[in-house]
Amino acid sequence: KATVSVLYWFHLYNKPMACTAFKERLENASAAVHKGTEKAFEKLSTVVVESPWITIGSCVLFTIVMAQGIWLYDEELSADKQFTPRDSRAVREEDWVVERFGQDSRQVTLMIEADEGTSMLTRESLLFMQEAHEWMLSRSLIVDGVNVTYDVVCSRYSSTDPCKTPISVLSFWQHNRTLLEADADPLRTINTVSWREIEPTGPPLSYYLGEAVRSSNDSVQSARAVRMTYDLKNEKEEISGIGEDDPQSRYFEIMIAETSADRRGQDRTAHKAAMFILTVAQENVAGDDAIQQDVISLIIGYMLLLFYASFVLSRGRVKYSHSLLGIVSVVSVGLSTFAAYGFCWLIGVKFNNVVQVLVLVLLGVGVDDTFVIMDSWWDCAHLPDMKERMITALKHAGPAITITSVTDLIAFLAGSSTALPALKDFCYYASVGIAFDFVFQCTFVVAIAYLDSVRQEKARADMLCCVPVTDDSGVCVNKDEPWSEGDRGIQKRVVGTYLPRLLLHPIGKLVVLLMTLFFLAIGIFGCTKVKMNYDNEWFIPDGHAIEDAIDVRDRYFARSELPANAYFGDIDYPNQQEVVLRGATILRRNVWAVANSTSSWMEDFQMWVQTEQGAHWDTTNAKVVPGEFYRLLRQYASTATGPRAAWQHIDNIRWKADGSGLTASRIGFFIVGAVNSDGEDAVDAMDNLRAELDGVAFPWAFSFVFWEAYKLIIQEITRNVAIAGSCVFLLVTIMIANIQLGLLVTVAIGCVDVCMIGFMPFIGVELNGVSVVSIVLAVGLSVDYSVHIANAFLHVGCEDIEGYSGREQRAAFALWKMGPAVVNGGVSTFLAILPVAFAVSYVFKVFFRMFAMIIFFGQWFGVLVVPLLLSLVGPDQYLSAPDLNATPYQNPLHPDHDEPRVAKPSLPADEELEATRNAPESV
Repeated sequence: KATVSVLYWFHLYNKPMACTAFKERLENASAAVHKGTEKAFEKLSTVVVESPWITIGSCVLFTIVMAQGIWLYDEELSADKQFTPRDSRAVREEDWVVERFGQDSRQVTLMIEADEGTSMLTRESLLFMQEAHEWMLSRSLIVDGVNVTYDVVCSRYSSTDPCKTPISVLSFWQHNRTLLEADADPLRTINTVSWREIEPTGPPLSYYLGEAVRSSNDSVQSARAVRMTYDLKNEKEEISGIGEDDPQSRYFEIMIAETSADRRGQDRTAHKAAMFILTVAQENVAGDDAIQQDVISLIIGYMLLLFYASFVLSRGRVKYSHSLLGIVSVVSVGLSTFAAYGFCWLIGVKFNNVVQVLVLVLLGVGVDDTFVIMDSWWDCAHLPDMKERMITALKHAGPAITITSVTDLIAFLAGSSTALPALKDFCYYASVGIAFDFVFQCTFVVAIAYLDSVRQEKARADMLCCVPVTDDSGVCVNKDEPWSEGDRGIQKRVVGTYLPRLLLHPIGKLVVLLMTLFFLAIGIFGCTKVKMNYDNEWFIPDGHAIEDAIDVRDRYFARSELPANAYFGDIDYPNQQEVVLRGATILRRNVWAVANSTSSWMEDFQMWVQTEQGAHWDTTNAKVVPGEFYRLLRQYASTATGPRAAWQHIDNIRWKADGSGLTASRIGFFIVGAVNSDGEDAVDAMDNLRAELDGVAFPWAFSFVFWEAYKLIIQEITRNVAIAGSCVFLLVTIMIANIQLGLLVTVAIGCVDVCMIGFMPFIGVELNGVSVVSIVLAVGLSVDYSVHIANAFLHVGCEDIEGYSGREQRAAFALWKMGPAVVNGGVSTFLAILPVAFAVSYVFKVFFRMFAMIIFFGQWFGVLVVPLLLSLVGPDQYLSAPDLNATPYQNPLHPDHDEPRVAKPSLPADEELEATRNAPESV
């Protein structure tokens, strides 16, 4: 219905009989909005220039008040809570699991790599492995006054049980040095004793061996690497500046990882092998270190933007230069950033890793607004009174920056409807930041711009307001060359004069159209190749100490199986024993479950009953007699020994509070390692396991929380881009009073997103919660590049001249009028993010690549494609638009464009401006 409605109004808009009347109504509505906006800015600027110091002080005071939100600062550090909706199935199931089984234990992986040509399965190497195990058990440190050892942090089945035994090839000797030393041929033991007699459940022996070499009869001959896995307790509590974690386990993990690295060289010399330890805590610390290292990149970006903005606003004649405002603009962005952060903390919006890039977003938007305001300032060079000039400049620039700021704001507000928590919070911060930046640009920057104009009026030097100068004072000033303050120098000539002539030449049009089709073709093709994936290890910077351990893991154990469980609820276990058995059977047949990895407590319990309690086995129904089920289960849990011993299942059953029966149980299995490197495979595995176990149990692993986000991400991108694009279309159409241009701007934004997504595979970016922020961000930022040009196109009309149509001349004027500010905005934003190209954190790496594409494709479609299409199929000008050829210097295609001139105002001309001022309201 919405599509039909749009097409109907577009048809009515272009229908000859109704065209003029409809355009008049639409234009009158827009004119009322435009005029009201101008009046509002006129009143605002009057207040600002009358009390500039009060305005500046008020802005600073407002920022200080908002910054008090830092006392309520709250950061979301858990990756699963940042990128997965809290009402998703995986999160609901996680809450169910944690409530009944508690937090999963955290795993520490100890790996030993032998030197080239050496095997870890020799007696000497295995003894070194035993030494590493004993070293692990002997480590200790003080945490909050408590001596924390392995015995303190190890995971146990219950508080009275011993530590869970680590699993490794040393399990053949029960991790006992005496038994190992007594074995004359350990390799023979490995090949003759069944691994399943040692570890009846869990992954096969190959899981613990790296680069294992086998003979023709499948006997293990050697292995370049081995690993051991230790389970630590995971009793989470809130830690200031860190989030939820187990403090004892966290600091123990960090300590053993660091001390193992210190002894690596010595081990290489003595044992021809080295030990590497991989822990979750060390990965988190590495990610935090990366972000802290990237702070310097943000500072350098600020400095580059500061210098560029000052350069753009400077002039050769220091009296007329305004480079100070470049610094002021960047300071204004800083104020709006602090105020936005503080306000969001006051209202309870959590900070997260993605929000860190907000400052770069605001830098691009804020400085662009300054360029537009100052362009309007120079267009008003004919006004001698500085107050009137500042008021008139903001009056004319106000609607332009309002269009872009409001569309940005609406786009981000629309994005906040997403289900992805990190994106939702980022959109909240961005919406508030855009609003504050807009306010500060119109007040703080304008107030200082007025004071700087007073400095100009008093003939003082830019940046050095105490130094008197003359009109000709400056660098490389040719006193004999005709000049006026309205001349904007090389930037205006390149973008405003030379670019339109090249772009609107037939060859220029052909080249741009062919390149655009090429970009879109690559983008559409690339969209089919985008892969979904996310890995916490991407946040680890290059060169970090943990990287050596990750390299060893990836080299020898890259596609490791993933532990998971199938969970059963409060069912009638005595009478529904077959339900648990059916779950195990389904898993053994499932293509995503590792063969022989399923461990069923029900199967082992029934086997024990048949062997030890045959009188209570129902042979007819092949199950334990229901009336004796719970009594025997308690007996089995306390007395069973051997390969099917109950101790392996104690953690897999949960008794009701009154002990009358079971409230939940689970069976363990492993998911194939392929899911670790492909998000689509991960989603397929999760969906397939859920479908096959439906009605029996539900599968769950911690990774499901992230895989759930994979399922939503395409839907969320489509939904948020569609909502934001629709809002932008409606807003632009209303504000510029032209459906055709509204559609054109919206299509340009869509093309930017298509190209961005399509080029992601070629720049090494995968689809996940971090990159999706930039995709939504593109809607808000790329509209700035298009709407300025489209808006200027409507404000003039002209007849055809020799070689050029009226549309081409109006497109050239749009580039002349707004092109420099738009290009400067893009260049300044790129300079702000340029240092981030060398960032070490994953968030900033992805942000730079994606933001660089936003700038490139936004500029391509906004500065080249939109004017080109306007020159071909652009709509008619406003009915009240003045004749462009009355002021040839504003028409780059006019023969008299390059003639010397004195300063003149931008359209409308002097007389029309005066007439507009004195006209009655009806006019």
